[in-house]
Amino acid sequence: MPDLIYADLNLTESTSSRLRVADVQDSTYAEVKVQSPDTNAAADYTSPGKNCCSRTRVAVLAAVITLLLVLAVCLILLYHPTASSPPDSKTFCTTCEDELGCPQGWKRNRKKCYFFFPDTQNNDWNASRKKCKDKESDLVIIENKEELDYLHSQSRDHYYLLGLRYFETQKKWKWINNMEHRTDMFTIGGDHTDYFCAVIGHGKIETAHCNGSSTTQNMCEKAVNISRSWKKS
Repeated sequence: MPDLIYADLNLTESTSSRLRVADVQDSTYAEVKVQSPDTNAAADYTSPGKNCCSRTRVAVLAAVITLLLVLAVCLILLYHPTASSPPDSKTFCTTCEDELGCPQGWKRNRKKCYFFFPDTQNNDWNASRKKCKDKESDLVIIENKEELDYLHSQSRDHYYLLGLRYFETQKKWKWINNMEHRTDMFTIGGDHTDYFCAVIGHGKIETAHCNGSSTTQNMCEKAVNISRSWKKS
């Protein structure tokens, strides 16, 4: 009986195929243990291509989120005014006259714009009216009680000439539009001797010299520009 030889060989799979054991006279048996590659190591391995794709997706997603945030902020600022924006108001002011249908520097009350000259000049009545004409306006005509109250509120510290004169031949006070003064609206105080013009100020209306006075200032009025009001509204 031929002799049998046993051997334990630990070979990798790549070398096992090369093994050939053959003996014509004596039979040799070899126990071959093939080591398979580590499956856990293969699972942990990630190709460089996949890492690159993941980083690209993250960068694109971050860019999209940033763009959406910027767009949202722009929409909020566009459709929601900030606290510093002026409110929609009908109050009188010197900075929003353009929105109220009056030129800059004028004040509005209902359907009229008023300009109050800040300086005191000794202008006679005709010169004062010319200054108003230069501003495409005229001296003030008081048409109702509401306007009278408004002018009183604006003339607490100064006297302003009115578009009102006394015609001695007719014994009547008339406005520059040739309408007679209504005594039921207000009375004109002061001396009527040689004082044929009128002023408003300090809570009253009095006669004044038509040649002017160093204590009298000028004011003008004109109608509100309706087309400008509609354009701004």
